[in-house]
Amino acid sequence: MLDTKALIAVYVTTLYVFLAPVVLFGVFVLFDVLGRTDTGGSKGKPGHNLREKKDPAVWTAQDIAAFVDQA
Repeated sequence: MLDTKALIAVYVTTLYVFLAPVVLFGVFVLFDVLGRTDTGGSKGKPGHNLREKKDPAVWTAQDIAAFVDQA
């Protein structure tokens, strides 16, 4: 049988191992939401400058086609 101090240490370590990723994810989501700027208007519609409106990593097929048509 484990000593009480060792048992508490195991429980606390297990708690940190399983809850730390959840807490960090929550913090990252909070920073992401706070960092967004809602410019309003049209987002990603053809004929607008897509480089300034959207991150190229999350472009859809329509966004790519509109960007190619701009060039």
